[in-house]
Amino acid sequence: MPIAPEFHLEEMRALAMQMRRSPEKIRLKQIKAVEDVLQEIEGNTLYPLDYIVFRITKFRSDNVDQPMLFGHALLGDLVSLIAIVTWTLQLPSDGMLTVKEAASFLSVSPRTVSRLRREGLVFYWVVENGKKRLGCTEKMLSRFQNQNRKRLESASRFSRLTRNEKQQIIIASMHYTGSGRSLNDVASELAKKTGRGHETIRSLLQSVNQTSQSLNTKKPLSKQDAKVVERERSCGIPWNVLAKRFNKSVGSLQKSVVRLRATRLKQLDILYIKLDVFQRDDAEEVILSPLAVKKLLPPVLLIDPLHFGFDSEMQVQTNETAMVSAMHLLRRRAKLSIQQLPYSPKVEVIDRIETDLRWSYLLQQQLVLFAIQPCIAVAIQHIGRPLHELPPLEVIGIIKEVISIASDSCVSLDPSKGQSTIRTPAATLDRTLSKSSTLKVQDRAATRLKIPSIKLPFKHLVPWSYLIPDKEQSGIFAMHLGWKGYPKTVDEISIELGKSSNWVRRQM
Repeated sequence: MPIAPEFHLEEMRALAMQMRRSPEKIRLKQIKAVEDVLQEIEGNTLYPLDYIVFRITKFRSDNVDQPMLFGHALLGDLVSLIAIVTWTLQLPSDGMLTVKEAASFLSVSPRTVSRLRREGLVFYWVVENGKKRLGCTEKMLSRFQNQNRKRLESASRFSRLTRNEKQQIIIASMHYTGSGRSLNDVASELAKKTGRGHETIRSLLQSVNQTSQSLNTKKPLSKQDAKVVERERSCGIPWNVLAKRFNKSVGSLQKSVVRLRATRLKQLDILYIKLDVFQRDDAEEVILSPLAVKKLLPPVLLIDPLHFGFDSEMQVQTNETAMVSAMHLLRRRAKLSIQQLPYSPKVEVIDRIETDLRWSYLLQQQLVLFAIQPCIAVAIQHIGRPLHELPPLEVIGIIKEVISIASDSCVSLDPSKGQSTIRTPAATLDRTLSKSSTLKVQDRAATRLKIPSIKLPFKHLVPWSYLIPDKEQSGIFAMHLGWKGYPKTVDEISIELGKSSNWVRRQM
């Protein structure tokens, strides 16, 4: 399920993005204000944008040319706004009904509840057992029920099946026993034949265990075939084409690929330093919010080996602690999430883990760049000659060796012990070369050849290098992979663009 229904109005999407960046106390007050506004909105009435924004934020624009917003569109957008803002919070689930429980309360199907969200039914994102889910109070449901009684009565009549209808549908489903058809496919076909809702029939068949089991007699997709599907999808082959080729449902293929990604993650050795700041309740918000943590260089760099470094040591020191803390936090978050993965995890969970690892890689890359210049100075001392006097291939070999040692040192940096990229990697390199110099240089005359720019081997510094792109990306891929600042999950991109998560995935 997407974080929020799609926005109808661009102005409301922009307001949601603005509210997400507000302090937590202000966000909570603004959510309450949105709920108050919702009670006043009438579907067929026009409302000035300035009025809506002022009611929520207490800020009034000086712009006299304010657009008018249609009530029906506002209802759904205000619900979306609440969902997006509560996603950024850690609200408890106490007293919050699930979507299924809300459906039972209103005597409609869960799918109908999802549609009702677009009509003004408010749901929060709450935390239960460490995981986020949608939640709604009985008070909210009762209020919505009183305001939309005719709409709900119609939905309730449509969703109910008589006992005779249930029996006929179950009997009809038995004809598909042993056919290998997925439960979803059978429900879709029976929905067309009976004129009943797809979700109503699917839920009925799912509740009949024997029927559900008999329909899923196909063997799961093999690991090798899952790799093929994953590779084909990366080349742009549509899911429906692959489903026909492998004689599987689209859902079955998607689950197999997600399990494959989960298996890869479970095989990773992820190292991090546990810092005291992690104990704070707002650790993630504090550590991951600085600009230095989000404004990063792209995953693949073309760099002149003779020109490393930054304008001042102070700039490095200012950003470094924040970047080191974020790198360790992201790796810790990823490792803990991997340890809790079930056999068939949700694609959103896998996406979050992979995005965290990409982000931590970009931070590591940046830290290595901070450390390169002092490390090269140490290397030159041991070599006894400046780099520009050496043959190009030897310079590149030295740079790669220095990067490898600097990277190992940066991964284990602990700011609480006074360690920094300016001193610690260089000291480590000095000790390593003093014991046994690995930087062997031929005694040759100075070269006049220009040392070429090279793609330095940063990618191979992490065990999850398969998650790092090999070439520049654009559009949604750029946002996802980290070519435009820090990497974002599909859900985060969907919020930023005002589109559904499924829409974003289809573009990838």
